[in-house]
Amino acid sequence: MDPRAADLLSRPLIGQLGFHGLDGYPHVIPVWFEFRAGALLIASQPGTYKGRALSRDGRAALSVSTAERPYLIVSAVGDATVQRLAESERIELVSVLAQRYLGPEGAQRYLEIWSKGGHPGDGELIRIEPRKVRFSTS
Repeated sequence: MDPRAADLLSRPLIGQLGFHGLDGYPHVIPVWFEFRAGALLIASQPGTYKGRALSRDGRAALSVSTAERPYLIVSAVGDATVQRLAESERIELVSVLAQRYLGPEGAQRYLEIWSKGGHPGDGELIRIEPRKVRFSTS
């Protein structure tokens, strides 16, 4: 993988997740993600639309870009799997993501609200194993 792509995927940029919806049309939604050991990891509540759709058709894409010129862009396409994420693992991943995107103080506030003062329960892990990763500038 191009080191510039790996660098961009390690930044706290919102990912745009593309997948085939249950209605057969393409869908794109913003997601928090982590790039870990060559895979793109997304935490999700159980039974979400994106999880159900990716369980049916695992072809997925994720792109990120910078907001300033020259725009740096990474587009990845690959195979997604959806698996149960036990509550403890879900808390760990969501905590990592909240730190990444919101910083320490913002993450603390977010996690207090997210857990609703109790246990968030099990979730789902969407794991995308990229087949192709493309870095470009515009």
